[in-house]
Amino acid sequence: MKLVILSWLAGLFGFGLLVAGVAMLHVPAAFIVAGVGLLAWARLADKAAAAAAMAKGG
Repeated sequence: MKLVILSWLAGLFGFGLLVAGVAMLHVPAAFIVAGVGLLAWARLADKAAAAAAMAKGG
């Protein structure tokens, strides 16, 4: 369980650093990177939720 929490935190921290680094170059590009990253994250979470629902038989 600790590994799952650590992987979530590492992913969140890495995403934040990526957006911050892009913001240092060009702020509007950082918003684009953040938006694309959040869309990808939402898609991944939706697939995980669907897989969990199918595993439960729902």
